[in-house]
Amino acid sequence: MRVDVSLGNLAHPMFSAENVRLHFDVLRPGVGEIAIARLQVADVEYRALRLVCEGFSYDGARLDCPAGRLHREDARGRERPPLPFSFEWRADGHFDFALRDADAVALSPLVKRLRGWNPRGRIDLRLRVAGKQATLALAVRELSFANRAGDVVGTGMRFSLDAEARREGGGWRWQARVDWPEGELHFSPWRRAGGVRIDAAGMLSPAQFSVDGARLAVEGIGAVTASLRWDRERGEATDGGLVSERIDLGAAMREWLQPWLAGLGFPAWHTEGEVLFAAEWQAGALRRFYAGLENATLADGTGYLELSGLAARIPWDAQAETQAEIRAAAGRFGALPLGEFEIPLRLHGATARIENLAAPLLDGRFEIETLRLEKVSGQWRAEFAGGIEAVSMPKLAQTLRLPRMEGRLNARVPRIAFEDDVLRMDGAIGIELFDGGIIVHHLRMSQPFSKNRKLSADVVGLNLDLGMLTRTYAFGSIEGRFDIHLRDLELAGWRPLRFDARIESSAGEYPRILSLGALKDIAELGEPEEGKALRRIPERSIGGFGYSAIGLGCALADGVCHLSGIAGRDEPDRVQIMAGRGFPSIDIYGYNRRIDWEALVGRFRQVVIGRPDYRIE
Repeated sequence: MRVDVSLGNLAHPMFSAENVRLHFDVLRPGVGEIAIARLQVADVEYRALRLVCEGFSYDGARLDCPAGRLHREDARGRERPPLPFSFEWRADGHFDFALRDADAVALSPLVKRLRGWNPRGRIDLRLRVAGKQATLALAVRELSFANRAGDVVGTGMRFSLDAEARREGGGWRWQARVDWPEGELHFSPWRRAGGVRIDAAGMLSPAQFSVDGARLAVEGIGAVTASLRWDRERGEATDGGLVSERIDLGAAMREWLQPWLAGLGFPAWHTEGEVLFAAEWQAGALRRFYAGLENATLADGTGYLELSGLAARIPWDAQAETQAEIRAAAGRFGALPLGEFEIPLRLHGATARIENLAAPLLDGRFEIETLRLEKVSGQWRAEFAGGIEAVSMPKLAQTLRLPRMEGRLNARVPRIAFEDDVLRMDGAIGIELFDGGIIVHHLRMSQPFSKNRKLSADVVGLNLDLGMLTRTYAFGSIEGRFDIHLRDLELAGWRPLRFDARIESSAGEYPRILSLGALKDIAELGEPEEGKALRRIPERSIGGFGYSAIGLGCALADGVCHLSGIAGRDEPDRVQIMAGRGFPSIDIYGYNRRIDWEALVGRFRQVVIGRPDYRIE
């Protein structure tokens, strides 16, 4: 005889159930079914559930189901295997539910949030409520899953969750531990292979969820302790904070920061050392922050910037200006070494400012008069003024592995601004070099912090000492003065795409002599056979050649250099590069007006830098 019992609606602090009906047959004791029209656990709703129990018993105040199977009564549920479980309920509030060695596939039609994830693995779960005490134990083995987009993937994961809660007033005081020792999780762009543990405690009430202390420990990186208050009615965080223990900066950069920076188009950074940090939120906004570095190294992936021996104490407060303490034992900008220096950094709101920084650079110094970085309407802006002072050109050339050059380098940058991922210079950079002056203007660089950076500029050099530039070998020099005009320069990744360049003799009276060594080098830039013939002439057999004018132009476009010579003297089949004067004198012509740029650079490198007898002093 079949008996149907309506239990109506059941309410419990952990769940609620509507239209619960019990079916059993008095002629078949120990077998029963429970139908639930609607079950709500936390914020998740389930409908049309059917529970079949073996060893079933019910006496009005107690319901036992030691061996049950859970189904969903819809098409999706009927396509999946039933979920095995055990269940106990008492009228006094006792509740005990368990899954043992359940297949994760069986959960997908029951747990809505698993739809589309294709879970695989084995699950053990037990939820027990006794009066004001509740415990939860979850263990997952060999778990694999993936969302439809493929940007969240788990493979071979093993983890456990152990939690307990006690009723206090209108809420629950809880504590929990999550341990994830094995398996890999890919959450684009991040990837982690286990070694994570979380210990947390807090309070759950109808109005608020709080984490009073949660410690996240990541193997090989370090640990962070955090707190949080979440307004459940408004669905937002109200306040919180975090404090780190010593964090391995290199590991944190590789695993946490670099994948995110790469997604924003920034190049890779190499870091070493230890970092500590802390932060505090109030009313949903960041109020205070602190970061400290110890024995750290920072180097950008393009190889142009490196700071080592970094020690820093960087406080930030949303309500007040703060002063940071930053010291670098050494640094490098490109191939240029920087000595020990301090960074006078001031922070105020979304603005960072450095003023009057001086860092040793070879035998001179690199200076920052002003460096300002600020965030306006969600976009970063920056401006810079500074320069290089009194750097020895011989030392600079030796450091950069260039031919020896004389004189000293002084360069001033009036103002460079950064906005919308573009660096723009106001005014011009003045450089004192080769006993003359060089001016760089119309400077513009897009995507300056990526490998795809592009630079454009115009350069003018006036009255430069040609001897300082060319006096590399005992005889390979050209005495005189020259001007440079470099227009429409455009570089991509430091490689020239186009320009219109011209070198010509400066006006005025001064010695104009070409050495035999320089003539040999010039000849080798042209036809190799002519250069070999000149090499047989003894260097001291000729003191030098007089000249009246030098002129050479190159207009680069599509990888081809279009040559021009002294103004007004070009002929259809040749260009005049040097006009002789006096005795002995020599005229130099070029007969190929179109030269492959890469081939020309290769010849220059071979003649000027690649000579076997070349030495850096």
